[in-house]
Amino acid sequence: MRFALKSVCENRRRGAAAFSALVVAAMFSQPAFAVDGVFIQQAGQSVHSGRQTSSSSSAMQPSMASVAPRSNTMQPTPETAMPATGGNFASTLEMGQYNRVLQAQAGAGNLSNVGIIDGKHDDVNVLQGGRDLSNLLMVNTQGLTVDVIQPNGTAPINALIVRLPNGALDVIQPSGSPPIDLVGLSKGVLLIKR
Repeated sequence: MRFALKSVCENRRRGAAAFSALVVAAMFSQPAFAVDGVFIQQAGQSVHSGRQTSSSSSAMQPSMASVAPRSNTMQPTPETAMPATGGNFASTLEMGQYNRVLQAQAGAGNLSNVGIIDGKHDDVNVLQGGRDLSNLLMVNTQGLTVDVIQPNGTAPINALIVRLPNGALDVIQPSGSPPIDLVGLSKGVLLIKR
């Protein structure tokens, strides 16, 4: 047994020495940075200071067409852009498999938050008419379809839908919030409306 371990250790030492030699050779065979035509073209251009300068070296003259200057204005990404007209906002958090969320907002001033945690094959549809607020969180649900319908200017909908370990489905609302109209339809479809 000692012989096998000794040969493995010797092979590792030889391999480490060979690898180190290879790395050192690679470091000295290539320059620290690669100089290409773009770098030379940029180095040959003068700083825009209002007067024109010229270089006497022919190697520094740009050989390719010059690149158009970049504009200094930065375009915002969709995540950081201001909301569209009407002030509607919809956010979704999906943690699970094969979940689908649709949030359709008509009118202005709608706010909708939908969360699915540990859900599988769940569908959520939120339809808001205007000046509406809805917060819906589904936890540990499977194959459940929830439709939220809010006409223009109705009271907020806040609901937590949980599948309990015994298989029961529980709908929880915060204390003091107006009760929701919950309608159970066939094949695991829940309708929440005002």
